[in-house]
Amino acid sequence: MSRILYCWELGAGYGHIAAFLPVARRLRQAGHDVIFVLKNLQFADVLLGDEAFGYLQAPVYWPDGRPLPAALNYAGILANTGYTDPAALYSRANAWRALYRHLKPDLLVFDHAPTAQLAARGLPLTGALFGGGFQIPPASHPLPALRPWLPTAPRELADTEARVLAGANAVAARLEAPTLRTLADLFETAETFLCTWPELDAYPQRVSARYWGPALHATAGSEPHWPTGSALKLFGYLRPEYPALGPLLQALAASGWSCLLHIPGASAAFADQHAGANLHICAQPLRLEAALGTCDLAVHHGGAATGAACLLAGKPQLVLPMQIEQAINARRITEVGAGVQVPAETLKPNFRALLKDLSARPNYAAAAKAFGAKYVGFEPDAQAQAIAERCLSLIETRPQAD
Repeated sequence: MSRILYCWELGAGYGHIAAFLPVARRLRQAGHDVIFVLKNLQFADVLLGDEAFGYLQAPVYWPDGRPLPAALNYAGILANTGYTDPAALYSRANAWRALYRHLKPDLLVFDHAPTAQLAARGLPLTGALFGGGFQIPPASHPLPALRPWLPTAPRELADTEARVLAGANAVAARLEAPTLRTLADLFETAETFLCTWPELDAYPQRVSARYWGPALHATAGSEPHWPTGSALKLFGYLRPEYPALGPLLQALAASGWSCLLHIPGASAAFADQHAGANLHICAQPLRLEAALGTCDLAVHHGGAATGAACLLAGKPQLVLPMQIEQAINARRITEVGAGVQVPAETLKPNFRALLKDLSARPNYAAAAKAFGAKYVGFEPDAQAQAIAERCLSLIETRPQAD
C-alpha cells in the first residue's frame, strides 16, 4: 500500500477538496492511503468524514491585517503570503518537512501549495501539480501578469519576482535543498494535472500544455429543493462576506423567481432575515450538478469549478468576483459570451437590471449551450480515473531513498 499526500495551502472555499476527492476515492479503491493536508478544515468533515479519509491542518501563512498591494503576477501572490520574510517562511517549510518525515508519503499532490513544493525540494519524493490554470503559471521569466488587460511594466514583474526568489532561495539554502534559478523552477514536478480547458485558462499564452479538463465531480451535499416562485429558477453559490450581498438578496427576492442559494456559514438568523417564499438560503453544501441540471440561471463569485460546471450545463451566469482569480475566471466566461460580471470595485451594482438582461437576452444562454455542446463528451469520472492511474504510475517509477 502506498500513501498519497494531498497538499492544499492557498485559496479559499471547499472546491479544492471537492476537486481531488474523486481521484482520492479511486486511489483508495486501488488499495492506497490518501491523507488530505488542508488550509481550511471548515468543511473537511462534511466532505471527507463519511468516507473516513484522514485530514490534517496545513502549515499556512497568517496575515497580520495590513492592507496588501494587488498582486501583479503569481510572484506577487507569494509576496503577499510571506515569501519576503525568510525566517517565517522557513518555519512553514520546515513544518511541511516534518509532515513528510512523519507521514512518509510515496506521492505528493500539490494544489496551490507553493511552500509544500519548496519544502519538497531536494527530498527523494515525487510530486505532481493539481489544479486550475491560475495556480499553475507557465514556465516563463518573469512569471506573466495576471491582468494582461491592464498596463503592467515588465520591470515591476521582474522586481517582484526577484524579491520573492531571494526569500525562497534563503529558505532552500537553510533546508540544504537546490536553489531556484527562476521562480518557475518551483513548479517543476513529475506531472502537471492542469484541470481546465484552454478557453478558461488564466494564462492564455500557455503553450505545449495538456489540459485534463476541469474537476467537475459529484460532491456530498443536499438535494436541491426549489422554493415557490415563477417558472424561472436561479441557483446561487455566494459568500457571506460579499460586500453587496444584501442588495443582491433584495433584488433576487423582488424578482419573483424561484431562487435557491448556498451561502456557506450563513446563520439561521441571517437566512430567516433574508429568505422568503421565493428565496431559500442553505448554509450546507448542495449537490451542484443537481442544482445546475434544473436551474435556468446561476450567480456565483467566479470559482473555476463552479464557472466551468455552469458552462458545461449550458447555464448563463452572473459572476461577482471578489479577488483576482475569480476576476480572471469571470473575464473568461464573459469572453465566451455566456454571462456578465460585476467587477469587485463596482460600488452600487444594479442587480435588477443585470439579472433582467441576463434572463431576457437569448444570446447568453445560446453561448453557454454552445460551449457545453463543444465539451459534451467530457466525462468527469473518466478524467478522475485517468488522473488516479497516472498517480499510480508516478508511484511505481518514483526514486528510491538511499
